[in-house]
Amino acid sequence: MLIVDRKTRMSMRQLLCPHCRTATFFEFGQCPTCETTLAFNLKLLAFETLKSVVPCANRTLIGCNWSVDDGHSFCHSCRLTRTIPNLGSNRNVMLWKRVETAKRRLVYDLVRLGLPLSVPAGQRICFDMLSEETAGSPILTGHLAGLITLSLAEADDAERESRRVAFREPYRTLLGHFRHEVGHFYWEVLVDGTNLQSAFRLIFGDESASYQNALKVYHARTDRSYDRQAFISEYATSHPWEDWAETFAHFLHIVATLDSAAALPLSLDARSRQTLEDPYREADFEALLTSWNPVAYSINELNRSMGLNDAYPFQLTPAVRGKLHLVHMAILNFRQAAPVSDSAEAPQSAET
Repeated sequence: MLIVDRKTRMSMRQLLCPHCRTATFFEFGQCPTCETTLAFNLKLLAFETLKSVVPCANRTLIGCNWSVDDGHSFCHSCRLTRTIPNLGSNRNVMLWKRVETAKRRLVYDLVRLGLPLSVPAGQRICFDMLSEETAGSPILTGHLAGLITLSLAEADDAERESRRVAFREPYRTLLGHFRHEVGHFYWEVLVDGTNLQSAFRLIFGDESASYQNALKVYHARTDRSYDRQAFISEYATSHPWEDWAETFAHFLHIVATLDSAAALPLSLDARSRQTLEDPYREADFEALLTSWNPVAYSINELNRSMGLNDAYPFQLTPAVRGKLHLVHMAILNFRQAAPVSDSAEAPQSAET
């Protein structure tokens, strides 16, 4: 059972070096100012000095900067990985490092939201990180009963950009993949069989429609236009489950970015300051979106001033806002009804 100390929790924008108090990025393993070696403690949501903790067994191999507890060899994030790629390839090791870096931020998101990494006597989230180089054929990123499969090719910037353009996606990142795929797991945890399932079908559609047939029809379509007022992305149109997963990922994008934006010297009213105290735990959905709109506009303006594409190339229409609201309601309902559960360490095996 992972129990986070809520009294001492620190948000992403408040991560400080414990020695010199310099603000330090979540991914760093060393303070950029005093060079103190650091390890992130997920229970405290804070950095500690490496000499005061036990490091994750993957620190040397792939630079995992988290600590371990409860006698485990791997940190809370790394021990969710069931299958690691073939380490005979230096490229695989490099790409796996990028994948695990993104996954640690996902696990942080889930812990901040108060969502479980496993269900008692049921499914748990785990990951297979597979290499197309080893398999000799394309690896499809996807989810099945808690198991998330990710192709290492998605960690190759050039390959991922090529796929983003080919699939006409405005946004495609490793972290985005993870947030989308866990959305499928949380549909089963938060919606399936609950009092929200009727609302889900009203807003997203009937999930009992054949998933496989829906995807075949989607991929066979030649007309790529879609109702942008009703869906956050083209892929969301393929099936209600994919619409939910895309929307769930979007909700994580919003609360995580608001959490980071809270450190900026913003001019805020009292209600906005309250929301940004902890966006992951904000119970008022409208307050979240009221805070989000100026932040989304600002980060796009900043990107444009640097000659970059919009960081947030989406529009939150009334229909999409309604879908995001249901995601928020589902998370609140779960959090009020159940404790957070941690998953057991998954025996790791190497891809063959």
